[in-house]
This record gives sequence, structure tokens and C-alpha cells, in this order.
Amino acid sequence: MHHNPYAPPRARLSTRTPAMNESQAWREGDLAVLAPLGQLPPHCIRCAADAEQPIKERTVYWHTPWLYLLILISPLIYLIVALIARKRARVSPGLCSEHRTQRHHVVVGCLLASLAGIGLLVSGISASNSGIGLLGGFTLLAAIIFFLVKGRLVYATRIDANRIELKGCSEAFLASLPRRR
Repeated sequence: MHHNPYAPPRARLSTRTPAMNESQAWREGDLAVLAPLGQLPPHCIRCAADAEQPIKERTVYWHTPWLYLLILISPLIYLIVALIARKRARVSPGLCSEHRTQRHHVVVGCLLASLAGIGLLVSGISASNSGIGLLGGFTLLAAIIFFLVKGRLVYATRIDANRIELKGCSEAFLASLPRRR
């Protein structure tokens, strides 16, 4: 097959096989736990229905919570150390078509609210109207927080050489995983 250098970029999709055995993913309490090269089963992490294919791979990051103490010294020092010390893992959390559509609406809504907040902030500053500027700042901050809470799929609570611990999966999805311990 011929490589086209002018083709648009393609999303990185999971190239791992969807076949799963008990050693790849399991449940421990409210955590989904993966082996380092393990993969989540191809089910929706919100309702455990069959996930819409293809499932996009995502990178999750984790660093020890002790690093948050560096914020007391300097947020810039924390940011630099956290970027250096963080660990990452590639996971493929699936969504059914209904939950994929819901997440799309959250992402678009938060983007539009952020743009509106920036617009209000700029117009409030340019018109020397602190009320409009504050409304814009509040709208922007609310959109960012809402996206961080409702827009993310899963997040890592620990990553080490032997396991990847994930939160954010529903009870129905977790019930489909084998238990360990």
C-alpha cells in the first residue's frame, strides 16, 4: 500500500486485540485494574452495553499525591516536577452510542460556554464593566470545572510497573469484570 503524505492525520485507535482474559483486567472494589499491557473489555464504561467501535485509545496520567505539597511552595515548581514525575498509561475506555453522544454534547457545550465566557470577559474589560467581566470569568471557570467533572471518561488513581488502577467506571461495568482479592 502506498503512503500518502498529504492525507489528513488519523486518530490513534487501539491496535490491541479485543480478546481479554482474566489476567488483563479485573475489579478491586470500585476500581478497574489492568495489567501494564492489559485492555478494558469492549463494553461501555457507563452502562456495560457493547461499546461503539472503534474504541479510541487515551492516555491517563498519575503522580504521587505527595507532589501536591509543592503547590504550597510554588505552583510553577509543582507543575514542573509533576510533568517530570508523572507516569502514563494507554487505555481504551469504550462508550456505547448513547453515552458517546452524551459526552459529545458535554464537550461541545463546555467549549461554547468557554468561548462565551472569554467573550464576556474581554468585552467587560474593554467596556470597563466589572459586572460583565466577572460574569465572563465565572462562566469560563464553570465551563472548565464542568468539563473536568463530566467530560472525562476514566482517570488513574495509581500507575506502577505491575498495574494501572482506574476510576470512573460504572457499577454495571465493574460487575462485568472478574474480582481479585
